[in-house]
Amino acid sequence: MLPKWLTAMLVLLHEAWSARRDAHIRFLKLQVEMLKERLPGNRVILDPVERRRLMKIGAEVDHKVEDTLGIVSIKTYRRWQREERSGREPGKVGRPRLTKSLRELIIRLAKENAGWGVRRIVGELKKLALRASRSTVRRVLVDVKILPDPDRRAPAGVQTPWRKFIAIHMNVMVACDFFCKTVWTPLGKHVAYVLTFVHLGSRKVFVTPSTFNPTDEWMRQQARNASIWAEEEGIDIRFLIHDHDTKFTDAFDEHFRRDDGGPVLTPIAAPIANCYAESWIAHLKAECLNLLFCFSLRQLDYVCQTYAEYHNEYRPHQALGNRPLGADVPVPQADQVEPGAVGRHRLLGGLLNHYYRRAA
Repeated sequence: MLPKWLTAMLVLLHEAWSARRDAHIRFLKLQVEMLKERLPGNRVILDPVERRRLMKIGAEVDHKVEDTLGIVSIKTYRRWQREERSGREPGKVGRPRLTKSLRELIIRLAKENAGWGVRRIVGELKKLALRASRSTVRRVLVDVKILPDPDRRAPAGVQTPWRKFIAIHMNVMVACDFFCKTVWTPLGKHVAYVLTFVHLGSRKVFVTPSTFNPTDEWMRQQARNASIWAEEEGIDIRFLIHDHDTKFTDAFDEHFRRDDGGPVLTPIAAPIANCYAESWIAHLKAECLNLLFCFSLRQLDYVCQTYAEYHNEYRPHQALGNRPLGADVPVPQADQVEPGAVGRHRLLGGLLNHYYRRAA
């Protein structure tokens, strides 16, 4: 039997050692918590090898593991123990890691195209058979101090009779509208008018030559040009939507009138009723026209025709699952995270960009 003085000394030494050990454990756990707070979502994802290493040492700690565990919750740790006892292999956890090359491509697309928002960049990546969510793209842009455009969502709304009418006849319906552009000439500035047509079913567009004076004869000619375009594209113009603009003459409407359809005028002061044409014109202006000065009708025609070609061939369309109209796009694979060699086709001096995969 040990002397009382020795027993008391051993007790004091044990308590002092236990206090230092507990302080050491709290110190380590605090550091782990600080590191976790700096991670996205405050979550640490371990691969199977790391999990096995953690559980091997945890088995030595036994029931006191709860006091020292900080990288995962005790509930998760106990589930791992049950899976290990049952012999079940751990599965893959979390999303695929964003590679450095894909991150650099996202930043490149944002820097080279100032008007592209998050959804537009996601669509361009999908066209390249690459997968990245909107939240991932937004996080990358915020990290590099690039402010993304708002992620706009169309209001759900109710299915009005007008919407039903459009939904039923989209494949035989074309919307048209005018837009204006100031042209600077040696004789001063003048307002040029351009008439555009949008096929609702395919989203294909046709842009007429510009003019300073849209006369009745000019309108007749554009009606004929639109009919030729529709025939070449295999489009049946049963219904033609336009507003009450006085430039739409009787002769123009008569050209499209038929027994089973014809021109359909939208309500007065209701641009949303012609939302397809309005949306197309808004994209044309925001991504192209508003960024340029035009000094002749010929230049304006070249710019509009180039953007129409870009729209019809290369631009991803959100309503069509972010697929362009004129190209076959490979389906993104879940394990395909490396962009590889990505080429850039510039239009209008780089104002418009089309990205594609270079051949290996």
